[in-house]
Amino acid sequence: MKNELFWNDIPVGKENAVKYDFLCAMWGVDKRAARAILHKLSLYDNGDNYILIRSSKNGGGFYKTDDREELKAYRKECLNKGRSNFAPVKKINRVLNAQFDDLQACVFNNLKAVRITARLKQEEVVEQMRRYDPHFDAPMLSKFENGFCMPTPYQLAGLAKIYGIPASELFRIDENALSVYA
Repeated sequence: MKNELFWNDIPVGKENAVKYDFLCAMWGVDKRAARAILHKLSLYDNGDNYILIRSSKNGGGFYKTDDREELKAYRKECLNKGRSNFAPVKKINRVLNAQFDDLQACVFNNLKAVRITARLKQEEVVEQMRRYDPHFDAPMLSKFENGFCMPTPYQLAGLAKIYGIPASELFRIDENALSVYA
């Protein structure tokens, strides 16, 4: 209900665009609260065809419109801003994943060794695991054993039961190396 009240306060047409200060005064909030309200309004869909425009051109301001050409231009502007905002993500992921890879080196995955020691084939483990997880399959077990992903706690408990050992024996953590990340 409140979104609708705020929505109705936004003028139609760029010639009627209003700035933050005007909205803050009208809503009795500071700029931070106005930004939060405007964010919610950008997601708000009451079934009409109006879109909230956050214009930075010609002095900027906020208004709503259903003009198709304005909407196409605004979509293009949003996509360009998105590309610009996401440009550094590839490098950020590389840096963060490098740190994650260092952390993964601290985790010793014993799944394959334990399975081989138990003289079980992957197919046998998969068949038994399906009692715990009906979607469990050989590629999943292979990914777990090769460190591409980790089992859920529920899957880890199931594997531990099959192998007859505590779950803590399936993965070991180098406590000394972990202290670097604490």
